[in-house]
Amino acid sequence: MTKESLDSDRVNYMIWSYLIDSGYRETAARLQQEWNKPHPEQLTCAPHVPDHALVVLLNRGLLYSVVDREDAPVNSNDGEAVTGFFGPLTPAATTAEAADEDDFENARKRQIDNEQPQISNGPSSKRQRLSNGYENGFETTPMDLDDDANADENAYPSPEQLPSPVVATDGPEKGTQIDKVCELSTETVFLELSDDQASRNAVLLQCEWNPRDPTILAAAGTDALARMWTVRGTGAEADPNAQFSPVLQPYLNLLPQDAPSTTTGTALTWSSDGSSLAVASEPIDDSASKIEFWTKNGDCYAAFNFFESPIICLRWNLSNSACLSLSPEKGGTLISIMYPAQDQAIQYSLPQHSLHDQALEATWTSDEAFVLCGGDILQGFQCVEGTISPIRKYETREGHALSKITFDWQSGLLATASDTGTIDIWDQLGQCQSFNAHQGVITSLIWQPLPFPHALPENMGRFLASAGEDGAICVWNARMPDSKSKCSMTMSSAVVSLAFSPDGAFIAGATADRILIWKVDEASLPRASWIRSDQAGWRTPMSQDSNTDENSYSLSWDANGQKLAYGVNTSLAVITFRR
Repeated sequence: MTKESLDSDRVNYMIWSYLIDSGYRETAARLQQEWNKPHPEQLTCAPHVPDHALVVLLNRGLLYSVVDREDAPVNSNDGEAVTGFFGPLTPAATTAEAADEDDFENARKRQIDNEQPQISNGPSSKRQRLSNGYENGFETTPMDLDDDANADENAYPSPEQLPSPVVATDGPEKGTQIDKVCELSTETVFLELSDDQASRNAVLLQCEWNPRDPTILAAAGTDALARMWTVRGTGAEADPNAQFSPVLQPYLNLLPQDAPSTTTGTALTWSSDGSSLAVASEPIDDSASKIEFWTKNGDCYAAFNFFESPIICLRWNLSNSACLSLSPEKGGTLISIMYPAQDQAIQYSLPQHSLHDQALEATWTSDEAFVLCGGDILQGFQCVEGTISPIRKYETREGHALSKITFDWQSGLLATASDTGTIDIWDQLGQCQSFNAHQGVITSLIWQPLPFPHALPENMGRFLASAGEDGAICVWNARMPDSKSKCSMTMSSAVVSLAFSPDGAFIAGATADRILIWKVDEASLPRASWIRSDQAGWRTPMSQDSNTDENSYSLSWDANGQKLAYGVNTSLAVITFRR
């Protein structure tokens, strides 16, 4: 008879399954990270391992231990306690004690029988969710090994170890999702970034779908890359080669035809209504950088040309009437607020702050107010009567190392993240609640979109997602920052980008070599995965051994939440996700 062997993967898989079944999902996620197995369900042994295998295997081992003890020489001292697998066992019971224990066992069995649903002609009742033991008066061990209830020293498999179908639900009661993770590599096409297909030297820096039109995708990068594509269909089904070679899709060029190839598109952002696109570009020579404003039809209707390079931040206000930018100015920092419809702009200088030494981020908190963030700086500003004025300086800690900022229009909460792994939640009075979210640098911080924006009741949660270099993705209730995360997912390496689908139902996380997609309310296992191929386009043209830190990653959902754009180096992938 062939003997099966246990290795670390098989043991870890049974432990991982037990944690998932028992509701310890965060612990299971940590195990995945330490184990370095982001997809345990894809192990070759996984389809063959029965439900509740760890408990079943341990119980059978205890039965074997009983047989082993019975085969051993009988101890002459009958009163001495017998040593079992987990330690000394209770000495043999007296006749009276045995009778009492029989009564206890019979009462226990009667209660179990009474708890069983009555047989009827209707559909069978839903099987109760597995627990660690019986309730209603019976105390059990965490794995329900029926210790005191079985006084004959034998270990019996508990009733909850009976075979049961795998639960996979979408309703209010969530079971363990064991469905196969969908692989999206065959649902992918790559867009051509260069007019010169022989060289293909354009390096993508940012891509973003139009927030209202799921067919329009914009991207910017080196080698005069600033385009707006019309993506009607991926074409992956009709042309299998589209998965490996870039394809031409109709596009509009967002730079002048005579723009030199040394021009770089450094930033872009759509207005929330999808009607306007702001594009920042810079030449390599000493001339000024510029920001141009385009309609979704490809018409340029405003331009501003007074910036030093590089322009590092573009942000629209809530009404899409003004756009904010940050750029260097004679060793300091220039804040610019542009009103493209009026072809006007106002500016504010921070002469003591060098963008080259400490990058800054900004977010609007109203149509006229915004907050600047970076290092130990957290400063509010207001635009009134054509001038920009400081209005509030938030109290930060020494060495705060702030790097991310985002504002939630619904709750009025401001969230910041630091390079030390801390998240701060600021209310409208400037009061702060802090908590440790990650080990090391936080790479993404985004609010979960609401499908129907409205005023939130005080008792309704407001969820914030974060990702870090530690490979973890967490979703937090910002209104209860002292509590643990709502859900936690892990990836095999540092998370470089994070994006919610527009309806907030799904979240996608990207590392340097893969993308995983989870349903936020069922985050124990990913719904889909995409693995970056080893084609030459994923490597920078400067070096085949480019450092990951030198790359720019961009991840964006389309307006329908059915396609992802993922850009890095010389490639832009459009990935179809079928819900």
